[in-house]
Amino acid sequence: MVWSWSKRGMWIAAWLGIVLAGAVLDSRASGLVIAPTRVMFEGRSRVATVYLTNRSDAPATYRIMLKDKRMLETGQIVDLEGPVGDERPASEYVRYSPRRVTLQPGDSQTIRLMLHNLSEGNLAQGEYRTHLVFQSVPETPAESDRMVARAILETTIPVIIRRDNPEATVALSGAAMDSTVMADGRPTMKITVERTGLRSVYGDLTVEWIDDGRPTLVAKLAGLAVYHPTPHRSMTIPLTFPDGTVPEKGHLAIRFEETALG
Repeated sequence: MVWSWSKRGMWIAAWLGIVLAGAVLDSRASGLVIAPTRVMFEGRSRVATVYLTNRSDAPATYRIMLKDKRMLETGQIVDLEGPVGDERPASEYVRYSPRRVTLQPGDSQTIRLMLHNLSEGNLAQGEYRTHLVFQSVPETPAESDRMVARAILETTIPVIIRRDNPEATVALSGAAMDSTVMADGRPTMKITVERTGLRSVYGDLTVEWIDDGRPTLVAKLAGLAVYHPTPHRSMTIPLTFPDGTVPEKGHLAIRFEETALG
């Protein structure tokens, strides 16, 4: 799919690819490291493990829970009050333990997940999703006459059940340079990732500047997700050019590479 932007004949090209990658989620605000960043149950899989590590220099306690959520077209993840349309919450099919952990600095803990309440064929083809939520528990303050405010931080990862190999397709649309600039003066572009089919898509979106066949990376969004059933995700991407401005010669090439789940 090719999109045009008029500035001395510059053009924007988009293409799709497939790569395999693993990942670790580092919630730097709380020092919590989570791996993997997604839990996938498909085929005959019924059990999964998530590993937590406390990278901070102080003990940390986390409350663990399941929450069904939806993705808005802006990419924001919000709690699901009730399923609408094609949404398929999965919290009723997942058990996990423990529900609360305390980690000393450098310590690790495993979280076990297991599917339950399932019988062969009782889930239709497609994708069912919930989210495993890790909520920080503030330390109880010593007795004091002062009121102390402490932030409660949440980190979430999706837990997905897939049945009968659902398919999805991805397309890039609406690619255009934007008049908005970042606070530091960087130019921006708008783009929409379109998703169709019965499952979510995950991947890395890269933007390169091509001049005489020589590519220069000007933006990368790693781990970009469009959850089912959200049809598209629209975003504004800051572009980092070597001299800070859009060159007069060349073109932008935009690539979305879908990554393996789990």
